[in-house]
Amino acid sequence: MTGPSEQAFCCQSCRCRLNITDLDTLDQAGPSGKQSVLMNGSLFGGRNLDESFVMLAGSASVLHQGHGGHLRASNHGVPLQALDDHFAQLARTFEIASGETAVDQPLCLECATRVREEMDAAVTEMEAECEAYEAALQNLAVEDAKPLSEKEFAVEMAAAEEGERAEALRAESAEAALAVARREMEAARRRAAELGEMEARYWHDFNDFQLQLRAHVDERDVLLRKIDRTSAHLDRLRRTNVINDAFHIWHDGPFATISGFRLGRTSAVPVEWDEINAAWGQAACKLVFSSCQLQPMGSYPRVCDKKGSHDLFGPASKIYCADFDRAVCLYLACLKEFAEFAGARDASEAIPGRTPLELPYAIDGDRIGGLTVKLTFNKDTRWTKAMKYMLTNLKWCTSWMITRQEGGLALHELPGAMSHPERTLGASLASSTLATPRTVTKDDWTGR
Repeated sequence: MTGPSEQAFCCQSCRCRLNITDLDTLDQAGPSGKQSVLMNGSLFGGRNLDESFVMLAGSASVLHQGHGGHLRASNHGVPLQALDDHFAQLARTFEIASGETAVDQPLCLECATRVREEMDAAVTEMEAECEAYEAALQNLAVEDAKPLSEKEFAVEMAAAEEGERAEALRAESAEAALAVARREMEAARRRAAELGEMEARYWHDFNDFQLQLRAHVDERDVLLRKIDRTSAHLDRLRRTNVINDAFHIWHDGPFATISGFRLGRTSAVPVEWDEINAAWGQAACKLVFSSCQLQPMGSYPRVCDKKGSHDLFGPASKIYCADFDRAVCLYLACLKEFAEFAGARDASEAIPGRTPLELPYAIDGDRIGGLTVKLTFNKDTRWTKAMKYMLTNLKWCTSWMITRQEGGLALHELPGAMSHPERTLGASLASSTLATPRTVTKDDWTGR
């Protein structure tokens, strides 16, 4: 246990350690940190406990922290035993002070100052109450109030009790109304919660519907775009003529071509007869007549008349090829017949703005544009140019037929109506009305 010489005091409010010092050393030490000054030494020397007292110089307590927690001896040379006795007396004094003031002692400077401020505030409040009581007494004295008689007091008491009962009833009614209002508010809260859930479900369903609607609109737009593209493609197909695609007539240098096959040959470009035969086969598919039957038969076409069948394919000798020349002349006659029919039809209708068909190269017997179509004793260049003229006239006839079919010309009105079931391909090609062909000028073929 700690000896008497090691005893120390702590502030009963903040629990900081207090250092007891002489009054003589107060001026020398000065206030430092939390300090508590208790008068001892010569002040307490030789005095009994009853004569002991605590002196708070300037309402201050000076705290000095000793080295190692031990209390030092007095500067006046007082023995440690005497200091222990003084500490015991101080402890007893602090107990008595605590009982008298209802505040635990000892206290440090800050805590003592705070307690003093609290006590000052309490005193100020009590003084204000005293002044209020004095003012009330003065008012009573001025009013010269007289006490009520028993009867008057009873009447006023009954009226007060009646008013109290009425107020109690009003309070009960208000409490009942408050309970009802609380129940209604609780019901309203539950209803609001239900409405909130319903609103959340509504917006969820609404958003889901919007997503479905947007997906439907997107799908509809896709379908509409597909319909537009399909309609445009269908319109383009309707304006495309199958004859122009199946029997495309054009030119390649000095040669006229049909479906890419060159019809003719020169010394510089000796076209194979297989290609020439294929070109004649394509040309034979373009015309159908009853008086002169054209038989395409691939690369071995023939032309049949009353005298028999004539080969419209080679190789043919330029020395003598009467059968081939006969077939070419018959084909040229069929082309002329068709052109005459077309011109007569245009002239008979006399449609304003439409001129009768006139071939760019006149056909006269076995000559077209002044050049013979016979191969016998003919030059390759002249015969090739005659073939080019012939395909040019064929292109003109094709354009006229397509234009007139779009205007309502029936197939059976054409010369030599197709009455041969074996010519179904030629009939289907000749009767196509899908589009207007591209306009071709005479200069495109001659190169002029």
